[in-house]
Amino acid sequence: MVLRNTDALIVETITDLTPSLPDPATVPGRTHDLTNTAQSSAAWTSTGATPFLVDGVPAATLTVLPGRARRVQSDGTRWVVAPTAARRVYAAKVTSDGSGNAVFAFTPPFATAPVVSVGLETTNTNATEARVTALSASSCTVNVRQSPGVVILGISVLQVPQPLSGAGVHLLAIEAGQGV
Repeated sequence: MVLRNTDALIVETITDLTPSLPDPATVPGRTHDLTNTAQSSAAWTSTGATPFLVDGVPAATLTVLPGRARRVQSDGTRWVVAPTAARRVYAAKVTSDGSGNAVFAFTPPFATAPVVSVGLETTNTNATEARVTALSASSCTVNVRQSPGVVILGISVLQVPQPLSGAGVHLLAIEAGQGV
């Protein structure tokens, strides 16, 4: 654990994944952008039991994901973490296969399973449905089915659902969480 006691705005994590900031009481008003260029998450620490204030909640450590940065500022008591400006968004279109499945791979994976929304693009006039059948931090599978209609004795009835291949499946995945 390397103590990063500097007045530089940008403090970069390259190889040390357990860096430390000085006691926030000793550097009131100091601001840093904690930038993680490593391949793994960096867990920042400081002096005290809960030296960080994340979204109004005291925390013992601050995790900065790979390729991300978090801004902190000392208020004379804690390192106050600026709220994340935006969440990661993934958007893609995949064509369903013969089984009606469309598989989306999130590269790089999300930290946790994202919140997803599905849209279906098809010229098929039958009743159709699209449902998420598998969701993880690294992928999502959507199954698409159609129910052809048939008229029996003047009454319209839907047949048993069948896989719909060749449909365009649109997926929007957003990093889970509340707030901004």
